[in-house]
Amino acid sequence: QVFFWFSVANMADVRVGILSTASIVGKVLPGLKHGMKVVGVASRDRKKAQDFCNEHDCGEGMLYDEMLDRDDIDVLYVPLPTGLRNDKIAAAIEKGKHIYSEKPMGGSVKELDSLIKACKSKGLQWMDGTMWYHSIRTKEIEEKLRKKVLGEVQRVSASFTFKAPDEAWLQGGNGRTDKSREPMGCLGDQGWYPLSAILWAFGWIQPEKVMCSHVTFNKVDTIVACSGTLWFPGNRSAVFDCGCTAPHRSQYEIICETGSIRCDDLVGGQKRSGNFGAYETPFVGSSEYVQGDVMGKDQVITVEACDHVNLLVDDLVTCIRKIKSGGEPDDDWPTRSLLVHTVMSAVFESANNNGALVELGKGGYA
Repeated sequence: QVFFWFSVANMADVRVGILSTASIVGKVLPGLKHGMKVVGVASRDRKKAQDFCNEHDCGEGMLYDEMLDRDDIDVLYVPLPTGLRNDKIAAAIEKGKHIYSEKPMGGSVKELDSLIKACKSKGLQWMDGTMWYHSIRTKEIEEKLRKKVLGEVQRVSASFTFKAPDEAWLQGGNGRTDKSREPMGCLGDQGWYPLSAILWAFGWIQPEKVMCSHVTFNKVDTIVACSGTLWFPGNRSAVFDCGCTAPHRSQYEIICETGSIRCDDLVGGQKRSGNFGAYETPFVGSSEYVQGDVMGKDQVITVEACDHVNLLVDDLVTCIRKIKSGGEPDDDWPTRSLLVHTVMSAVFESANNNGALVELGKGGYA
């Protein structure tokens, strides 16, 4: 087994271009600078891109196609709107660029599968922007789950909700609540987190079936609240809820045979502080979780606090440096993207068919 050790200083040999001036870039950019050389930012408007670069000290502003043609860019960070992203990703793969795509994924499951296969065939790394996967806390809990310290996972509940700030926002005034920008609405934007937490807890096995048990659409026919159930092999199950019609919750509970694990700040790592800044700016957190025994006695476990974005970038740089040294892409990251998108797409189908049960066979869901 080969380990690739490197310092932040020599991580700059991995060069990144940012394919948008979207607001999420404000949170991610410091992490990109922490681990890579930022070559520039692209937009449909060159002046807008250059103004952004000047304001944030992040290289050269350029048009989308100019960025795709650059030979001095290894990886593209793609935070374009979900409904517009895949064409640019396909072009970037064709140009030999590694992909760091924001979530949720866009298009059909077959379309995403094709993009991921194209990436692999060219020896390129795929990673999505699910930041919480990369925290020290997540990796510690993951090790306990895989070693079955508390026995087999039996049931998981997970949620990510917050209250829309006003009626206009709720009724399509934000990208999350406008299906022309986010096709699955709040199921896509917020549901990605509880669904990914459930699949992670179950060790990335595919559920047998899913059902949306409740859904709320706004005036522009976009999902603004959603809940449902997932059934897993071995008579095990999970429930989730998401949306922008309930108070702020960002959490999961994993019930195992001899104990439980609970996290109350999944997405941002800000504990139960109500600090929304953790979602919008760099933040160091995710420093504790609760582990309960079979009698229900809880223990607060503390871990080293971290910035999720920095550790995501570190993991991505490790993958790209390994490839540059003759290694293969890490298949774990695209596998996660595809499975979460598969399950989310099935929930979306159920939501649009009066909560019909959707079966996911061994062949997956198209």
